Amino acid sequence: MYPSPLSFTFLTTASLSLFGLPHLRIFNKLTPAKLEASIRIENLIGHSFKLWDFANLPGAHSTRAFGTKGYNASADYVAKLAEDHGYRVERQTLVYPATTFISNSLKINGVNVSQADITTFQHSASASLTAPLILIPNLGCDASDYEGLGATGKVALVLRGDCTFVEKGELAKAAGVSGLILRNNIAGPPVASRLNPTYETNPAALSLSQSAAAPIVDRLSAGEHVIATLDINVINEQRYSDNVIATSKGGDQSNILVIGAHLDSVPAGAGINDDGVRLLLSCLLPNAHNLSDNQSGTATVAEIAVQLSKFSGIKNAVRFAWWTAEELGLVGSRYYVDHLPDEEKAKIFASIQLDMTASPNYIIGIYDADNSTGQNTGIPAPAGSASIEKLYQLAYDKLHVNYTSYAFTSGSDYRPFLDVGIPSGGVATGASGKKSAYEAELFGGEAGIAYDHCYHKACDTIENLALGAYLWNAMASANVIGHLLTTKPKVILRDPPRLAKFKGGVQQFDYAVDLGKEHLDVL
Repeated sequence: MYPSPLSFTFLTTASLSLFGLPHLRIFNKLTPAKLEASIRIENLIGHSFKLWDFANLPGAHSTRAFGTKGYNASADYVAKLAEDHGYRVERQTLVYPATTFISNSLKINGVNVSQADITTFQHSASASLTAPLILIPNLGCDASDYEGLGATGKVALVLRGDCTFVEKGELAKAAGVSGLILRNNIAGPPVASRLNPTYETNPAALSLSQSAAAPIVDRLSAGEHVIATLDINVINEQRYSDNVIATSKGGDQSNILVIGAHLDSVPAGAGINDDGVRLLLSCLLPNAHNLSDNQSGTATVAEIAVQLSKFSGIKNAVRFAWWTAEELGLVGSRYYVDHLPDEEKAKIFASIQLDMTASPNYIIGIYDADNSTGQNTGIPAPAGSASIEKLYQLAYDKLHVNYTSYAFTSGSDYRPFLDVGIPSGGVATGASGKKSAYEAELFGGEAGIAYDHCYHKACDTIENLALGAYLWNAMASANVIGHLLTTKPKVILRDPPRLAKFKGGVQQFDYAVDLGKEHLDVL
């Protein structure tokens, strides 16, 4: 007597369960198209809301900066998510200097400067002082700029540009200033950045917007005696924080694809990345604010990990990574790469890094492996990177979405992988650079303003996400990842010839994107 279809199904399910195998996956073989089709905007937004909630826990101060309460809750979330979906999870702890901002203020001749026009540098010293303000000639990038000014005990006003903020801070401290004000050289808010993490080398330092600095510069240039009062209250400390690493149990463990995004925000906000989504999100969460850099990348990596766990037939292993302390200079990803033994590095055949994939005034920028725009800096992208670029081009072509090239610099977590010769790729939607008229024709949006006007600011909130770009980039990344996981590395990473412009309304352009000042101390 043969078993009924129902009992056969039951026996099959039970048998598979005995071996710990998810019975549905075995019938759902991975293809790039299937993984792409599994991505849903509501799931991406769900991760976004979670990360927003973590930034707004009691005592989290609306931030997910590394090692903070908001960051640690985010790390717990992605770690549990990965564990629940069958990945082996490791938490790699590192220690790095951190700054907690308590308060700041600036008065010029007794008149308060607006809080919107000032911000405190990470690793600034604390101080409460009143002293003469002096205008530093040139750019404060050479010790000679301070000669003959009697700078000791005074507050120095220095223009942004030419050398790093770290160098400007060290030179000001060496000149004996009691305080440092670094004024922006472009319109908009004061720049949020950092000084030397070795606190002892830094003065008390504020950043000042261009518009607020202009009348002060005029008064000093006219010979007026100007008094500055700085009040900066910070806590500088060594802070523990985790990279979260999740590796598949299946696939060839000698051929590993690393897919990463940085999990931390800057102290000024929750780092979430749209006017196009604002109405929807305002209805769902009226008080939401502060998230594009880099919640969008974090959420995309999380959702691809979730969906990938539902498939079988993965030839190559995959390792998802959420990096800590990227905002302090790629600290987490570089720590990971630097501490991998050579034999473990050799197992990583490629890296995909996703940083800011939903900027409100977005472009679709594929990392420029062949340096067709001539903008790349640092060690050139190794062989195989151009194949990843091509896979992204093909994915957007199928989605009927325009795209352009985006430079590899030192500005995001692909850099440590490139530096050790691991083929890398990914996509970005722009940061502080300004959209050109040409880009506005390609992608919509508004020319002449930043891709993300809330980049590294408190307004980088749940409302600061472009849903269209968010979904397209997640779908394209899923498609690329599907190809990389179902094909032997030596086959999929053969460098292709450069592609001609696509037909059918989809356009690929190799031209220089305005990178702005993303993640850089320079200028």
